[in-house]
Parts: sequence; C-alpha cells; structure tokens
Amino acid sequence: MPKVQSENWVNISETNLDKKEDASGNGNSKSNATPADEDIDAHKSSVCESPEEKKSPHIKDFNDMLQAVGSWGRFQIGLTIFFFPFNLFLGYVYLSSILINFAPPHWCKVNELMNLSMDTRINLSIPKDKDGYSKCTVYHTNWEQVLEEGLTEPDPTWTQIACYDGWEYDIENYHRTIVTDFDWVCDDAWIPAFSQAMFFIGAIPGTLGFGYMSDHYGRVPATLVSNMLAMVSGLVTPFTTNMASFLTLRFLMGLSFETMFSSPYILTLEYVDESKRTLVGNLGLALFLTISGIYQPWLIKGVGDWKPFSWIIFSQMALAAAVPWVMPESSRWLMSQGKSDKAVEVMRRIARINKKEVPEEVFESFRTLCTKEQEAEGSENKKKNLTFLDLFRHKNLRKITILIIILWMVTALVFDSTVRNVENLNFSIYISFMISTGLELPADLLSIIGLEYMGRRWSAFLSLGLAGLFMLLTIPALGNVWVAGVLSMMGRFCATYAMNTGFQFTVEVMPTELRGQGTALASIMSMAAQIASPYIVFSASIDPTLPFYLIGVLGILGAIPGLFLPETAGTNLPDTIEETHQYGRLDNFFWFPLMGPKRRYKISKEVGGKVISSENKAYMKTNLEENIPEEQSEEKPDESGKNMQDKSNENAQNKSAETVQNKSAETVQNKSAETVQIKSA
Repeated sequence: MPKVQSENWVNISETNLDKKEDASGNGNSKSNATPADEDIDAHKSSVCESPEEKKSPHIKDFNDMLQAVGSWGRFQIGLTIFFFPFNLFLGYVYLSSILINFAPPHWCKVNELMNLSMDTRINLSIPKDKDGYSKCTVYHTNWEQVLEEGLTEPDPTWTQIACYDGWEYDIENYHRTIVTDFDWVCDDAWIPAFSQAMFFIGAIPGTLGFGYMSDHYGRVPATLVSNMLAMVSGLVTPFTTNMASFLTLRFLMGLSFETMFSSPYILTLEYVDESKRTLVGNLGLALFLTISGIYQPWLIKGVGDWKPFSWIIFSQMALAAAVPWVMPESSRWLMSQGKSDKAVEVMRRIARINKKEVPEEVFESFRTLCTKEQEAEGSENKKKNLTFLDLFRHKNLRKITILIIILWMVTALVFDSTVRNVENLNFSIYISFMISTGLELPADLLSIIGLEYMGRRWSAFLSLGLAGLFMLLTIPALGNVWVAGVLSMMGRFCATYAMNTGFQFTVEVMPTELRGQGTALASIMSMAAQIASPYIVFSASIDPTLPFYLIGVLGILGAIPGLFLPETAGTNLPDTIEETHQYGRLDNFFWFPLMGPKRRYKISKEVGGKVISSENKAYMKTNLEENIPEEQSEEKPDESGKNMQDKSNENAQNKSAETVQNKSAETVQNKSAETVQIKSA
C-alpha cells in the first residue's frame, strides 16, 4: 500500500535518527573524549551556565516537553485508537474502485431470446473465440424464424456483428457495478481505466494544494477538509448519471488521496513516544488496512450492488468530523508559526489527560523555546532559501535524486499494477482481492526485518526484481488457475515489500535541509507514474499476457537503480548539501548489514594528497584523526596510541584556549599526552 511522505514526518524521524547515531557512536559522542577533554568540558559548563539556568528546568526541544507531559499515556492511547480507522478509510479510497469498476462476465443481449434459459440463449446467439464465448459480438439472423424452427445450435454461416441490444451480465454470481449500469464494456471499456487515471491526476494538485493549506492553516484543517472531500465524493458517486460526472468525482476524490491519511498519520506519530512510533504507524497499516481490503469484496458481494456498498463504506468517514475535538494541532507547526500560547495549551491538555503534574516553569521554558525556534527558522530560511532545484546542482546529489525518483516511480507503478491486476486472473475476484490485500500484513512485517539485515539497496533491488520475475513466470502458467494465482500473489507480496523499502529509502537519501522538498518531488513523480497503471491492466484487452509482461519487465529493469544509491542503513544521514557530495562513495558495492560493519567500507586511499579513512560513517572527510577505525586500534596499538595522542593534544589545546584562559594550553597538552601514553603502553 502506498506510503505517505511528509516534511513533518521527516522532522520526527530526524530526531529519532540523531539519537540512534549518538547511541551507536556514529556521531560526535562523548564516549570518544579523552579525560582531559572531559575535565575541560565540565569546567566550561560550570563557567557558562548561569545561576538561573541551574535552578529552573530547561526544555531543549519538543521531545523534552513531550516527556514532561507524558509521551505514552491515556492521551496517546486514545489518539492511537482514534487514528486506526483512518487506515480503513485509506483502503476505501484506494481499493474500492477496483470492485466498483469491475466488469462481471458479460455477453451480447438479444431481446427476442429473453424467454429462453441463459445457457440456451448464450449458446445459440454468441459466437465462440479463443477465450470462450465472445463478449462483444453476436450472430445476426432472423431470430423469430430460429424460434419457430426450434433451433438450439447456431449456424456457423450466420453473420457476426457487434452487440446492438446491449449486454447481459452474470449478476447472479457477481454484483452490480457502475460498468453494468452504463454498459462500459467493449468499445467503452476504456472508461473505467481512464477514471482511475483521473484519480491519480487529481492526486498531484491535491498534494500541492493541501500541502499549502497544511503549511499556512494547520494540519487539523487539512485533515478535516481532505477527509470530508473524500467522504462526499464517495457518497455522491452512486448518483452519477453519465461519464463526465463520474470522472469529475473521481478527480475530486483523487485530490484528497495523499492528505486524507498522511496528515492524521503525522499528527498521531508526533505526539507518541519515539519507542512507540514504529509500532503505532506500522500496526495501523498492517492490521486495519489489511482488514479494510479483506472485508470489502465480501461486503459488496453480500449487498450485491455497488451503490449501497459505496454508501456503507464512505459514510464511515463521517468520523473524521471529530478531528478538531480529538486530534490536537501540530505543536511543531504552532512553534514554527510563533503561536506559542496555543502550543503551550496543547501541552497542558496532554498533561491533564495523562494526569501529569508539570511545574509552571516547564511550560514557560517551552514557551521560550517556541519563540527561539521561530526566530531561528526565519533566519535560516532567509540565509539559505533553498529550492528543489538545488537537488540537481551537484553531480553526486543529482545522481542520487534522479536514481531515487526513478526507483520510486517504478516501485509505485509496479505496486499499483499488481494490486489492480487481480481482475486479469482467471480466478474469483473476491478471493483474489482478499488474498492480495491480505498479503499487506506479512509483507509489512518482513520488510521491517529485511531492511534491518539486508539494508535498503539490496532490499529495493531484490524485492522489485523478484516482483517482476514472478509476474513473468505467471505467463506460461496462465492455463493453470492455481499456479498462476500463486505466482501472481508472490509478485504482489514482493511489490508490497518494495513499496515499504522505497518509501523509507526516499526519505533517508535526501539531505535534511532539502528532505521535505525532495520527498515531495519524488512523491508527485510517483503519482504521475501511477497514472499508467490502469492502462497496464487494461492492456489485457489486447493480449491477456501483456500486463504480466509489462509489470515483469518494469520490475526487473526498475530494480537496477537501487543498487547505485548509497546505503543508508547504519550511517549518519546527510544534513547538508555539502555532505552529500561524497555520500556513500566509500561503500563496498556488494555489502549489506548482515555482513557486519567491518566489511562495509573500501580500503583507505589517498585522495588529493590527503588520507581518506575507510571507516567514515556518513561521508568522506579529509581528516584521518577524526575517523580512526576501531579494528586498527586493536591490531596496531602503538600506531593507534600515537594517533589518539595527537588527537587528544589537539582537542585539549583548542578547548583549553577557548574556556580556560588562565591555564596554559601547553600544560594541558602535556598532561593529555602523558595520559594517553600510559594507556598506549
């Protein structure tokens, strides 16, 4: 299932990622400091800290404030429960059109033969082709004479023409759809595919428009309006009377597609403890999105008509009207807008619901933080004023941007095509739809493990490549319903895994200062690519094997760009454009996390007369002393000791000059050197 992307989600993730980096030692942690460094740091802290700061609590960032008011309590549990239905709504908006636009088995209608049994009139009036009875042609003869003569078998010499009395549909074993109501088959079979293309066309301006609303008016209004738009579009669609009105409503529903789920998703994760964010985000998608897909086919089969089916599922979205009373506005957005009073009010509400007694000084400290962050953000924006065009100015970042956009476009296209291609399987639409959507749960769970041990590059390559391979293997098995079904579902499973990988990979390879714009650009391009998916599925009308060929080739070829992107697992992510200039260029091509960190990087080499360490955790630097490999320290203690000594001398000297003016830099240097020499010996 398509995953949402947002700059706010990125902000949440960055905080979590930074803490992981410090814990793992990849960042500038205190664990690497020498005793002399620690003494100087302590002295500097004691000198610089004012008496007021020592007495009053100090909120350094939003996460500090969240911990103070309770990051996992009654408020967060209630918010999570309220968020889960939006996963159901995502399934309604994204998946229901497959069932509504489904074309049941059909054949030409002959009014003169309607008094005969269905089997008799089909056998008598419908020519046969390679797939069985024709769907679009009928015998043309004097049917009154045929009935008078009591014929039960057609004469092969009869003329064959296109249907002229309309069509009959197997409603008894299937359900009424908009296709059966308007006879959108044969020459008009392109309309359902075009309606789905209109949905994705609408998603592009919708993402931009609701993004503007979210940035200028808040996340809660964007959540409310987008969900109400989706609900009204879904409820009104059964009243359509022609193609134009139906296409318009599909476009309007597409406008809401990205925001109606991503906005409440972001708001929920913002107020949940970091340790619970992965659980809350993935549990909702894995369970409730799966439930949405599993029960929809049986609901429409039970009611037998697409109209009451639409009213039942989209009326549930009325729950979104409670968003302003249940979901708080994003505190990060309030902070960025300088609305510190409202941000403090939200924190007070959370503390009250979680039954936390928070001193007034804490709220005042948070209010001060809001003011400072707004001023800092304003000055930073004036200073840099970056745009998405900066993604293409430097060679390495340009390569990363182009490759990740191609990967994300192909992944989204293959995923959406495998979802909709269930109608081309010679299998029950209800069973195949249920199994296809039910694969979301195991694929989501496996991707969590796979991304950890296989990394992003190989996960993207293998999952997308295998999705294409399984679709190609389905072609020779199309004559066997069960084998073709299994192979196709395996391709669907791999495509879901690839979608999860592509979503995370896209966020991580972008530099922090352009991550929001970069992921938005990739997301819009992926929606543009998905416009082609209904036509890939529709190509079965030309040749039943063509959709499988197209999906298969796209998957295999589209998997290649992933291998040429930098591996983001286990590294510091780039913060600035400058850090991406050499990002990932020291990685061994065939490395993946399961091989261990020691085998990750290439051998150290000389670059421009300066030594480049192979143990760099994020990007190449030209300072060997900052990147001493741990294994070299263990294997060559004398050399390591010398390097550590040099590093300690330099750090101690610099810090001494800055913070302890009355202390000789030379004395500190000698003391540090003696300490390191003893350890080295």
